[in-house]
Formats: sequence, structure tokens, C-alpha cells
Amino acid sequence: MKKRVQLFDCGIIGAALCVASSSYSTPLFRLPLATDTSVHYYYDDNRTAGPISDWNCGTQTYDNHNGTDFSGGPRGTSIFAAASGSLYAKVDGFGDGFVGSTDGGGAGNHVVLNHGGSPQFHTWYMHMTSGSVTTKGVGSSIGCSEKIGGVGTSGSSSGLHMHFGVYPDGPNFVYDDPYKGSCGGPISYWVNQNGGHPTTTCQGSGGSTIVVDNSNAGFTASAAWATASSSTDKNGADYRYHSTAPTSDQAVFNANLPASGNYAVYVWYPQGANRSTSAPYTISTAAGTSTTHVNQQITGGQWVSQGIYNMNSGANTIKLSYWTTTGFVVVADAVKWVQQ
Repeated sequence: MKKRVQLFDCGIIGAALCVASSSYSTPLFRLPLATDTSVHYYYDDNRTAGPISDWNCGTQTYDNHNGTDFSGGPRGTSIFAAASGSLYAKVDGFGDGFVGSTDGGGAGNHVVLNHGGSPQFHTWYMHMTSGSVTTKGVGSSIGCSEKIGGVGTSGSSSGLHMHFGVYPDGPNFVYDDPYKGSCGGPISYWVNQNGGHPTTTCQGSGGSTIVVDNSNAGFTASAAWATASSSTDKNGADYRYHSTAPTSDQAVFNANLPASGNYAVYVWYPQGANRSTSAPYTISTAAGTSTTHVNQQITGGQWVSQGIYNMNSGANTIKLSYWTTTGFVVVADAVKWVQQ
């Protein structure tokens, strides 16, 4: 078990307040940038006063640093979600900071993601540039590799960089070193640590992937669902749509899953100003069903994560209803299951 320390660092200078430990399940993370940076300030694995030590028993850290700083610009360099999850918190609007700034609690403009598990894993992405933070609302699903912000130097920071923090016991803000090493911990939280330069591979990307488009045999819907093809951000040649109304008439995406286990679920739709802000997708799981509500006015034209669910092998469905707030349109285009 790795040692873990309470609360979080807010930039190039931070402090540790206490130590905690517990058992937990472990999601794995991709590099939260498109490419690794040449300079790092790793987690300080010596949590007591005295010499500093990074995961590799080196000195690429500073006293009580509780995350990994990926240093350098240019400003606005894309920051990506390290794993699928939900948006737990976000802060935007602060300008450039300085060492000791309390903007955003010291983290400046930042995003916090909840990745589930027991207890719930969280990741923090700090010091983003103003105006770059995802426009999604708190509680929204976030897919692995989805852009969530841009590199900046807000909050307690002395230059352009991103601080990435891993919190295995997220609800209590208990953090840990994501790197496995002689002076780090016995486990790595990266999908591929790659000698200290993590890759951009998402967890579960090597498993089975099943995509059902509205034009596939696995899709069924009544004739009341109209067909259109004018939106350029559609998946495939066309999509189905229906005006919202208090009627039980669902578009159904069917998949035959190869094995029981965890699957990440994604939906695709062309966005538009007339779309529903609460399109209800009902997902079949091993425990029954789970319903998510998607704002189809934004983040269209891409795979939008709906979370990770335990599912049985064989027939599984994702059903989209138009029984939601009236005055809008619900679009059924495509869904995807990705084995984890």
C-alpha cells in the first residue's frame, strides 16, 4: 500500500498536512497531455522534513510536493481527462497568478474529476489558463481523452505548467504518487508508466468495442422517429430525431456483449440549439438500469462518456426516450460500448 497525504498542493510550492491509508480499487490513467514535457516536478515521496525524493529516488521534486508538475507551454496547450469519469468541480476566470496566490484555493483555474472506485478516485488538473476550462456542468460525464482545459499559470504558480494530482480517497482529498518506483510505491496508476514518461493510452482501450449507429441492424425505432442528415457533426450518413413529448416511445440500441464485466458507455449526437438539454438514455446493467440525461445542445460530434457500468454478457440495450422537457428535439445517432 502506498502512503498518502491529506489535502492538495497548489503549484510549485505546497505543504503536507497529514497521512492516511486505506484499501481501494484502482483506475489507471493516461498522460493528461498530448505529449510528455521535458521538465517534471514529481511527487515528493519523503513526506517528512529532510531530503526530497521522487519516485525514482531522484531529486526532480520539491519539499512535500503532492502531485506531478508537467512544466512549460505554450499557453493553452490542451489538457485531457486521464480517465473516464464525471465532472466533480471546476473553477475558471482567474488571471495569471504568483507563488502564494490563493486564487482557486491556490489551484487557480482547475478541474476535478471523479473516476469512481471504492473509495472514489479523483484527479485534479490545476493552474489552467483563463477561459479554457470545460463548459460542461458539474456532474456531467467526461470521457477519457476528452479536452477539459488548457495549460496556464493561474493560482499559486511561478510559470506555465499543469499540476496533475491523483487522489485515491477522493472524497477525503487524500493524495498519492501515481508512479511506481524504488522510492515511490508498489503500484503505478498509469496505464503505461513507460519509464517515467506515461503514454496517452486510455484504460480498457485494448478490449472489445461495439458501436451501434442508427443505420445498423442493432438499432430499432418506431416510424415516429424521423430521419435527417443535414447536421455535419453526425455519426454515419444520417440520424433519427423526435420532438420531446410525454410519450413512451424509445429508440433502442442493441448490442451483444462478448463477456460479463465493466464497460464504458459513450453516445454520439449532432448538437444544435433546438436539442434537448436533458435527453434521457437508459442503460442496461448487471444491476438493472441506469439513466443519464445529456445536454444535446453542446459537445456534439464526438463520443460523450456516460460512465462505466458492470454488464452481463449477451444482449444489452441503451434506450433513448423523448419523454423529457417539452419544446425541444431529441436525437438518436450512435452509441458505443468499450470493454474495460
